[in-house]
Amino acid sequence: MQKAKRQNYHARKADLPVRTAAPSAAAHKGVVMSTQRVHGVDNSIMFAERGPGYHTKPHRHECEQINYIVEGEMWFFVEGQGYHCKKGDLMRIPRNRVHWAFNCSDQHTVIIESHSPCLIGNNAEARKTAVSLVGDDEEEFKFVVNVVVDLDPNWVAQCEHEAIGDAVLKWPAAERKAS
Repeated sequence: MQKAKRQNYHARKADLPVRTAAPSAAAHKGVVMSTQRVHGVDNSIMFAERGPGYHTKPHRHECEQINYIVEGEMWFFVEGQGYHCKKGDLMRIPRNRVHWAFNCSDQHTVIIESHSPCLIGNNAEARKTAVSLVGDDEEEFKFVVNVVVDLDPNWVAQCEHEAIGDAVLKWPAAERKAS
């Protein structure tokens, strides 16, 4: 009997490539995040570091997302409702719900995101850095992408101000609005 080929089911986080770039749903040119991504057939995990002022445009995707805040804090908005998440908190984004994120603190935030089905990047360069844990004997995985949703930037800013208060004002309006 032949020994089965060893499958690629394991990776060390320290060995995952780090990609530093603007996310596809960045609200302004200064938004940058560092990510490490890994995926299986039905699920992907992204380790993300997001700096002060990190802000995405409202967007949606065909996957459920669960976030775990490792360090720092982040505001998540789902359908206009704000949720302030701090270290140790979990946040679920239901499939196809319009949402965005805003780090209005002065600290970097580290988040572990899980997506099902896989969300591994909106472009080939981003997907190339995602490490696959899919075995040769498994079906091909399918992935989804972020879709930016065009909302009135004044409404987005109003939602943020109602949830966050005047702390949101320390960031220039161009960085707070999903232009």
